[in-house]
Amino acid sequence: MTKNRLFVLLVASVCLFAATLLHADARKTTKTVPPVYPALALKMRVEGTVKLEANVSDEGTVETVKVISGHSLLVPAAIDAVKKWHYEPGSGKSVQVVSIDFALPH
Repeated sequence: MTKNRLFVLLVASVCLFAATLLHADARKTTKTVPPVYPALALKMRVEGTVKLEANVSDEGTVETVKVISGHSLLVPAAIDAVKKWHYEPGSGKSVQVVSIDFALPH
């Protein structure tokens, strides 16, 4: 195995371990707000999942939201909804990974 490949594997392992530690605190939501399906996304028949990382204060309020993945037409609606969520109080700040599913009405 080359040194570069070994280094990449080592960095990936450390990142995975750090991510596991960072996301280990799975706090329960006390209030969720559903997203409003964007009109343009409906018209274009766009659906899918938006994954977000919510930084939650020790009091349980969502302080910031970072996009992990998702369609650009759906992301703003997902962010707006998650910013209104509340979590159980905790012993400190935490990061929660949230998935918001957008499905076209039948």
